[in-house]
Amino acid sequence: MAATKTHPPSCAKATRPGCECTNCGGTQHGWSNWVAIAREPEPVRTERRMRLIRMLTDWSAKRGEKPKAKVYPKEATVDLLRIDCAGWLAWSAAGAAPDSAPIPRHNARTESGETSAEPPAAGDQPGSRAPADEPDGSASEAEVARVPYEVDPDRPDAVEQVDAFAQAMTKDIWQDVLGELQGSPEEIKAIRLQFAHHCWCDLFIGFVQALEAFGKVVEKVPDKAKEIITEAICGSSKQKKRSKLTEQVVDMVVDKAWSAFKAAAIAHSPLFGMLSGEELLRNLRIIAIFICPAPNNHKEVQEHAIDPLLRDARAYISDETKQWLATRFKQWADGVAKPAVPGSREGEGHSELGPPKHPPHE
Repeated sequence: MAATKTHPPSCAKATRPGCECTNCGGTQHGWSNWVAIAREPEPVRTERRMRLIRMLTDWSAKRGEKPKAKVYPKEATVDLLRIDCAGWLAWSAAGAAPDSAPIPRHNARTESGETSAEPPAAGDQPGSRAPADEPDGSASEAEVARVPYEVDPDRPDAVEQVDAFAQAMTKDIWQDVLGELQGSPEEIKAIRLQFAHHCWCDLFIGFVQALEAFGKVVEKVPDKAKEIITEAICGSSKQKKRSKLTEQVVDMVVDKAWSAFKAAAIAHSPLFGMLSGEELLRNLRIIAIFICPAPNNHKEVQEHAIDPLLRDARAYISDETKQWLATRFKQWADGVAKPAVPGSREGEGHSELGPPKHPPHE
């Protein structure tokens, strides 16, 4: 039973948690829209960010009241994080995202527990360095501006990388997956619906775990890594609602996704072979966040995608977003900076700012 060739754009641009699109089975949920946002002009992303912060600030001021908007505080906070990721991808593609730890920017209002509804300053944006204060409290224009570096024209930029991997490992294999499903039309419809229940974000989390386990070098990752990916899906906190996704079905999906991943990384697109293991992990984590129907309610995405990006020294996530995360998620209430993992750049250069004194955890 094949899906129809048309696909509702509302799935790619979904704003509410959950995905019930049996047409794509979640393979197109969210991620293509966030890739499109990464390709928008920076002022458009800034306006999106300001709109989210205005909503979050309003909810904080009316603590305890039920939001009237379609998007709720935790969802809006995750969208703020997604915009940070999209912005970093865009700046990297333009050669403006630094590959080193940012200088923490100190803000008296946020350090005292107040949250600003204004657009973040240059040093609060992911991929930007905070300027050192001048004697009169200002910063020079040269220090504020991101300094572009030369981009290799033969190397796929960060946005293209994320787009290519997400496309290859979800949308491109979907018809093949449907072609091998067995059962009645009703059973296959149920399977397709359960695919949309966090199956694809669990798939990308499985790839993250496999690369971490085998040294992050694609050519050296053995095929038995597929067992790790299968376990990531079958052992997920979301699997209890996916009874139709048996291990046999999951094995079939993992096998196709694994082949697509290795083809995109090595064989059919040899330029992707130039990517480092850290770049591959970053791409997979960002895709997991983009494609997940509700990262605010998906433990594995939080632990294996969001948290590592928060701790990474490359400043994927702004200090302002970290503070909003601290107000809405208990696991980050004490701040997101953690001790650096030996031999890695995690934990370096992040804000020491604490969350507001009384975070409205939900």
